[in-house]
Amino acid sequence: MDRTLAAARALMLAVCMGAVAGAAFDARALQDPPDAVSRPIPADAYADDGIAGLIERALEQRRARAEGLTSFEATFRERIYAGLGGAVLRRERAMFHQERAARLRWTAEGEHIVRWLGVRRGVPIVGLGVEFEDDLRDDDAFDFDFDIIDPASEHVAIGEDWALHPLADTAAYHYRYRSGDTLRIRFPGDNREVTLIEAIVEPREARFDRIAGSFWFDADEGVLTRAAYRPAIEYDFEREEPEDADEVPGFVKPIRARVDFITIDYGLQELRWWLPNRMAFDAVASMADLASMPVRYEWTFEDYLVDREPTLDPGEDVPDGWTRWVDETVDTEEGGTEASEAEEGGTEGIRDDPLTAEADSLPAEARRIMVIVPPVEELPSSPELPEPLFSATVDAFAAAELDDLKDRLSSLRIPAAAGLGPRLDIAPGLRRLRYNRVEGVSVSARFAVPTGVTSEFSVTPRVGIPEWEPGIEVGWRRQTARGGFGVTAYRRLADLGDWGRPLSFGNSFNSLIAGYDEGLYFRETGFEIAASRQGRRTRVEGALFAERHQNAPKQSDASLPNLFGDAVFSDNIAAARGDIAGISGRLRAFSSVDPGTPVLSGSVWGEAAAGDFDLYGRAAVSAALQVPVSRWSLALEGGVGRVFGEPPPQRHFHLGGSYTLRAFDPVSTGGASFWFGRLELGRGFRIGDPAYDVGGSPIRITGFWDAGWAGPVDAFGTEGWRSSVGVGVSLMDGLFRIDIARAVRGGSLWRLHLYSDGLM
Repeated sequence: MDRTLAAARALMLAVCMGAVAGAAFDARALQDPPDAVSRPIPADAYADDGIAGLIERALEQRRARAEGLTSFEATFRERIYAGLGGAVLRRERAMFHQERAARLRWTAEGEHIVRWLGVRRGVPIVGLGVEFEDDLRDDDAFDFDFDIIDPASEHVAIGEDWALHPLADTAAYHYRYRSGDTLRIRFPGDNREVTLIEAIVEPREARFDRIAGSFWFDADEGVLTRAAYRPAIEYDFEREEPEDADEVPGFVKPIRARVDFITIDYGLQELRWWLPNRMAFDAVASMADLASMPVRYEWTFEDYLVDREPTLDPGEDVPDGWTRWVDETVDTEEGGTEASEAEEGGTEGIRDDPLTAEADSLPAEARRIMVIVPPVEELPSSPELPEPLFSATVDAFAAAELDDLKDRLSSLRIPAAAGLGPRLDIAPGLRRLRYNRVEGVSVSARFAVPTGVTSEFSVTPRVGIPEWEPGIEVGWRRQTARGGFGVTAYRRLADLGDWGRPLSFGNSFNSLIAGYDEGLYFRETGFEIAASRQGRRTRVEGALFAERHQNAPKQSDASLPNLFGDAVFSDNIAAARGDIAGISGRLRAFSSVDPGTPVLSGSVWGEAAAGDFDLYGRAAVSAALQVPVSRWSLALEGGVGRVFGEPPPQRHFHLGGSYTLRAFDPVSTGGASFWFGRLELGRGFRIGDPAYDVGGSPIRITGFWDAGWAGPVDAFGTEGWRSSVGVGVSLMDGLFRIDIARAVRGGSLWRLHLYSDGLM
């Protein structure tokens, strides 16, 4: 259990890099030794005199930016979303969300105030709301770090203790700076013009604690007005925290996270002070190279009142049912906070200045924060709360803005990852170990050598027992926030690839436990050039390939049913030997991750090739619609496809198995064309507070009906169509499914299906 919890912690750390709600660089642990500031600045630190002068003004103004500002109030709104998706799933599921709203008061002297207006959080994939702690002081839902609103600090990052600030005194030894664009903003009513200058910051080293980004400064004031950046390389749990990684079981490794962007905008208040306006953060974490966890985070500040009469009064009595308390914190010069020991008789703290390499011996100053919370039963339904990020609402930043930002960040120069050494992965993880009727038990290893910040060369050998037919993949791949590109040479076992993923852990488990292998296999030797493009709700994949196909006969009948009986696997398809070259592609899309609304998902795929076989093509399309109605859900799915020309047997379509015709073996239902349809009706059950209702259910009982036909193109129709019915259990919005199906037309078999990524 401890190892499982450690793995979960590692994944969330990879995504959030500490605390999602904190928004400040903390360079104290990442600075050079004190004598470093006496070294001469590298000659290549600044590309020109203009950028050198801009950075110098920014350094001078970093502590003076709040001069003259005594207080302000603002309304804070925050949204967090974590999903579960990736190339292995037909659609993304919403795993976690949180929305918060508060009215805040910041003062240069005295007590800060945060009055919470609303808090809502939950786990939509199981329809469960997260309850508050009995003692609200212990609940992190009511934590607010005033660092992100303090105008005297340089807050341009998510997390704590992870990256060197580009304005730290020693930053020139670790970054290079060059000038970017210039923007002029004119305020006609005040006859004033503000000039913004962009500074491009690029790291000297390819490290996770270095950033690459675009920083905009007020040319006159030297004050930061906008920042957009990302870490120089992705987070790798084993590289960044090797001691903790040793406690995590190998089957969930590697654990990685890619931060696509972090961006923050400031607004000019009273035409004098640049105060936080909006912020967004996107990252994707992965565990064991299987499903990915996209994370989105954003906040906004609105309705500023600067140096006005307060609407929040710390001395005002709160109504009955409300809760009020005071947090004592240590206020550092930059605005960072640490727990104070003053009330418990502890020693007076000594603070370090995070923007210099030397310790500051000034005593720490206690700063009080008053927290005011309405009755907790009113918080989740507050009209001040923003809609969840998984709903179809307007985001803080438009999609076009974020696309431009990603392209901008991808163009920045990152040095070669010379410090990232080769890696050998021999742990028997979920992708390294598999079982099927052709290979038997097969195991692989992976040796990877980084060739750049976002690219690597890898060698992956595999061997199966009892087949003893060696396989190997040798390739180079580059992966960015928007997509990937790679070249691979291989000798490997392949499956038809139309539905599901037979060469995965799910089918391996099904083969051993249920004695039913849904894969249709052949062996291929060749090479391919592949590319992918990832959107928020779409994924496009394409490949050019040249390969030789060979037959792959059944080699094993081992399974649990065979151990206690005489159950055997059916024979594999008989593949034709030959050389071909061609092109293939697939488009996947889904409409929403909101479990309370109808969700449409679909896929279009095709292939064209020629060689020893006649020129042929194959094309298919499938679509599914899930409609929630209170605790009930209705799902429909259908698909159709055909081949053109005379393809080899291994490129025909086959129906049967968990994703098309349950209770039928796909080996027996092949042809040059097909159609299928499925209908499911499910009833979900709640385990949490009925007041939380976003449509998800931890468990759902389903009934289903499948129908389909496969055969020659000239016989396309309904003659000889097959059908099955059954019941099943859906867990976590169809992420895991257990079905019992019986063939009612075209057969009479009963079959148990254990699989992932169900229709609902």
